[in-house]
Amino acid sequence: MAHTWPVSRTRLAILKAADSAGRIAFAPFRARSESWHQQNGVNRILVIEPWHIGDVVLVTPLLRALRASQPSARISLLAREYAQDLLRHSGLVDEVVVATLPWTGESEKYPLHLGPWRAVAGLVQSLRCQHFDVTIDARMDIRSNIVAAAVGAPLRVGYDIGGGGWLLTRALPSERGQTHRLEDWADLLRLIPGSEGSAQLASGPPSLVVTDEERQTAITTLDGVFGSCLPTIGYHPGGSHLGKRWPTGRFAQLIADLRGSLGGRHVVFLGPNERGAEPWPQGAAVLRPTLRELMALTACCDVFVCNDSGPMHIADALGVPVVAIFEMGNPQWFGPSGPRSKVVGGELAGKGMSAAPLHRPPGNPIPVARVAEAVKEILDLQRERLPDSKQPAKFPEP
Repeated sequence: MAHTWPVSRTRLAILKAADSAGRIAFAPFRARSESWHQQNGVNRILVIEPWHIGDVVLVTPLLRALRASQPSARISLLAREYAQDLLRHSGLVDEVVVATLPWTGESEKYPLHLGPWRAVAGLVQSLRCQHFDVTIDARMDIRSNIVAAAVGAPLRVGYDIGGGGWLLTRALPSERGQTHRLEDWADLLRLIPGSEGSAQLASGPPSLVVTDEERQTAITTLDGVFGSCLPTIGYHPGGSHLGKRWPTGRFAQLIADLRGSLGGRHVVFLGPNERGAEPWPQGAAVLRPTLRELMALTACCDVFVCNDSGPMHIADALGVPVVAIFEMGNPQWFGPSGPRSKVVGGELAGKGMSAAPLHRPPGNPIPVARVAEAVKEILDLQRERLPDSKQPAKFPEP
């Protein structure tokens, strides 16, 4: 089960008690909802994923399966604004309902002033007017379940953890073992009329679309900076909080070591708010692309080195081999799905958020040599897969 919040026995006990009481109180309403979906088709679907970039990428297999199993339904995604860019050209949704819910922010999750809460109330009212038949949410969070209940869809599908299972009409148990987030989404399909047999389709890898024009623009950019040498290695040193971030100094050392041993093109991608003062090695390019530019440039990489982050999931969805650095967090829940990708785990990887220092860097960072070895293994496998006529005699020297 992919927890995204710190877990404690006291918290779980309180939430389970609230869940049990709510189920009893709302049993008649749940029965009326069951009667509805036995008599009506599914015409309007709302998928709820208002969190981070990586979370939106991980919902794409579910959206793909819904599109195949419910071809006449209108599919909407409740998400932040960047979902519009991520899903452009994919055809997976008919609309993105843009919303920034207060509790999904990095700070001031429960503001005392009324402005954000009035915006939430307005959003819910707008969604109610669209008369959704089904809401789907794999967040395992009572706050998402409250949103689903407020929207008023007769069929509300999700998980029973978080004290809000009683707000749903069909829920799966949350004691699921070590399931990946992709599986969490896919398993919900068997609760939706007409989509019961689509879980296998949803269990495939995440997917995003980069157009030929965008890819060619990215190739032109890289050739203009470096020429056409190989390999092209992308790096993203960011992460949603300090506990996830491998020190930037180690990224810089990794680039210097790989450039010395492999040559090629080394590109550091920074977000709009990320500092670029690190003394990156000579010959490395530092870019601050837009989200669509990042997608296109990433698609041109032979391997992508990054922390557990949104760009990790973007590269994975574009079929680019990833070296994913997990200083903390659980790669079993959120790691890359690509068969050629590799996870390099730190001391806290797999121990859950409760054991992790979220607001300070890791105390004993992963050695550079381990990450470099993973990069070289991926590149060696790629060379073995290439026909002899397409293999370079060796990677050019820097």
